Amino acid sequence: MTAGNHDKRRLIEWLRAETARATGRRYQIDFDILDVQSLRELVRLIRDLDHEKQASVSRARLMPWRR
Repeated sequence: MTAGNHDKRRLIEWLRAETARATGRRYQIDFDILDVQSLRELVRLIRDLDHEKQASVSRARLMPWRR
């Protein structure tokens, strides 16, 4: 297995695990058809969304009267 294939496998496994963890569901997404750069961008998107969610929760806790 080449380093590129190993990176791709690792990214795909992370994406599958993270989407299942975040939503409690498994999705039938064919990550294998994406290139490594696209997979990395998806990882970045999921992390950004998680950070945004955490920031929103923090803001809501600090100012519950502001909706």
